Amino acid sequence: MENNSTSLTKPVFLIGIFLSIILPLLAISSTLLLRGAAMTFETKFLISRFVQWFALLLLFLFSLKIEKGPFLLWKEQEHSFLLYLKGIAITMLFLILAMLLTGILLYFLDSNSKSNLLNKTIAVLKNNFLLLFFTSITAGIVEELIFRGYLLPRLELLFKNTKLAIVVSSFFFGIMHYSYGTLYQTIGPMVFGVVLAVQYKKYRNIKMMIVCHFLWDFVVLYLKS
Repeated sequence: MENNSTSLTKPVFLIGIFLSIILPLLAISSTLLLRGAAMTFETKFLISRFVQWFALLLLFLFSLKIEKGPFLLWKEQEHSFLLYLKGIAITMLFLILAMLLTGILLYFLDSNSKSNLLNKTIAVLKNNFLLLFFTSITAGIVEELIFRGYLLPRLELLFKNTKLAIVVSSFFFGIMHYSYGTLYQTIGPMVFGVVLAVQYKKYRNIKMMIVCHFLWDFVVLYLKS
């Protein structure tokens, strides 16, 4: 594996992993802190997206100033335009199949499949295309850079086991969506994370994963709104 982490001390290394897990959780939970604030749900939701960008900024500064190394340990591999499109198409196909199978399996297990938070979010995005786009691009960039770009390679170094690193990073990615309150909205992102982690390991191109994540969220939210 290509990386530049050999100069990192173990405490700094572990702190970075901890931050990459806790910062997104705090960011996504920021709406809870605004629960009693005199503002619309739309405003609270928008603020929470900006908080996610702030979490990414903090992690980037930690990498730059404390780790003093690259944010992405896996060197980006450049691909031809056709291979880039092929990789996106294959990844999207895997996502569709994986999420479809997950939905079928969980249909009989999740007696309360309706998420009030998701329904409120869809209602807000229904009449606000710019917010829908901003929400999708935020998820694509922030979540991929943190969970796949930053966390996954560091977990692989920590565990010295790629499969375990993929499972653990995807587990925390799913936990980040716990606030939606349903089994599918937690397990689904875990499966989603596994697919993108496997594909990131294969293609070593975070931009490809960002595009796939953005397209998935944008299309799903647009169709539901």
